[in-house]
Amino acid sequence: MKIILDPEKCRGCGLCMDVCKRGVMEFREDTNSCGCRTVAVVHPEKCVLCGLCVAVCPVHGITIKNDGKRGVRT
Repeated sequence: MKIILDPEKCRGCGLCMDVCKRGVMEFREDTNSCGCRTVAVVHPEKCVLCGLCVAVCPVHGITIKNDGKRGVRT
């Protein structure tokens, strides 16, 4: 399982970063087609797949996908 961010939906509000207590995401330097600075998963190994970032995203730009690998939740 892994977190997937859609950079074209991202509006750079940072709510996902605020709610993530593990520091999984950070702002990217580049912008998307709307001119918004977007967020990227930079520390996927820290993610416990709690789903808080998915729930807080106002544009539904974050999903949890099954990548065929078993995740370890702590």
